[in-house]
Amino acid sequence: MKMNKIIGTFLILGMSSFFVACSGEKASEASTDETSASTEVANTVTDDASTANATAETTTEEVAANLATIEFEETVHDFGNIKEGQKVEHVFKFKNTGDTPLILTGVQPSCGCTASDYTKDPVAPGKEGTISLTFDSKGKPGTVNKTATVKANIEGGQTIISFKGNVEGGATGGAPYKQ
Repeated sequence: MKMNKIIGTFLILGMSSFFVACSGEKASEASTDETSASTEVANTVTDDASTANATAETTTEEVAANLATIEFEETVHDFGNIKEGQKVEHVFKFKNTGDTPLILTGVQPSCGCTASDYTKDPVAPGKEGTISLTFDSKGKPGTVNKTATVKANIEGGQTIISFKGNVEGGATGGAPYKQ
């Protein structure tokens, strides 16, 4: 719509110049009219740009106001010594300390040896949720440090939680060990 206004202004300016030249008026008067019209178009474009900047700032503020805040009891868990082949699980507890419902959109472990589960429903301000990570130590002897990326409607869009441990050889496997 604004582009049509600008184009219309230029068409009027061009037609005005043509009629002024045809009617025998002085070139200086036509030049003054062109300058006035050009100034008006420049002011319109400047006003439109200012409005766009103000809208962008408002949008950024609105987005920030709609972000939740997540606070974990812990972001790193140490399993200690684990027997190779054992599956271990840890539940990370968190609280929404913001003013907007917290929505987890995904939890992505750093490798295929770790499975995740998490609170799928929105977490109201002041309420708590959980993220469960299960690590399968089969074929993973030695020191392990694994992460999971938590995606949510928080500042930055994501945060990291992690666990570590020492996998010792020789286990037979079995049910997950919960700590």
